[in-house]
Amino acid sequence: MTSAAIMQPVYLPWLGYFEQMAICDHFIFLDDAQYTKQDWRNRNRIRTKDGWMWLTVPVRKDSLKARLCDIHISDHGHWQRTQLRAITQNYGRASFFQDIFPVLEKAFAAAPEHLTDLTMGLVQDFAPLLGIKTPIVKASSIPSTTSKTIDPVARIGELCQHVGADIFYTGPAAQSYMADDALAGQGIKPVFQDYQHPVYTQAHTGFESHMAVIDLLMNHGPASREILLSSPRPAILGA
Repeated sequence: MTSAAIMQPVYLPWLGYFEQMAICDHFIFLDDAQYTKQDWRNRNRIRTKDGWMWLTVPVRKDSLKARLCDIHISDHGHWQRTQLRAITQNYGRASFFQDIFPVLEKAFAAAPEHLTDLTMGLVQDFAPLLGIKTPIVKASSIPSTTSKTIDPVARIGELCQHVGADIFYTGPAAQSYMADDALAGQGIKPVFQDYQHPVYTQAHTGFESHMAVIDLLMNHGPASREILLSSPRPAILGA
């Protein structure tokens, strides 16, 4: 059996995002989905001594109907400098800060024009640091054989078929619109993620879950993969 995870590009995703990528045979960035405001597409959370804080990438006021891959980053406010300062203040003493921080510096210095250039680029930068070698493709590079108003479930089936996947591994939120037999006609079985978030040592006292992936990487470096994959995986996806 062949599995695929299909996820919208996210800024500095949480661990569950990378778990899907790590245990599947194929990963597809759903970069041609409609952009949603006040969502994870352009922001995420880092740990601070007082709990957590947002890191947000400013975007231009494009049409609400724009696709993710068409959203432009705004250069207003020197956001890169502000974020690098916040990351340094909160992770400067973390054991692997010096290994991970340059990845962010390089990505910001490249000054990407589109949001997905930044978000997808960072995911692909961090994946190898987590021992992830899963092939990655962009949905925008896969033509649709149906109308532009295609049903999202049908599009998922189309993308799975493109990479030859008969298992679609997805987050629990998908259960709200996808029945177990929704893709049966295309020979595809949906499997819903039940990620048990690991507890690990952070740079500050206590533990806050669902932080950006840099929280784990800066604190645990090479041990991050084992921590990431400590949650039991669905039997159908192997031990």
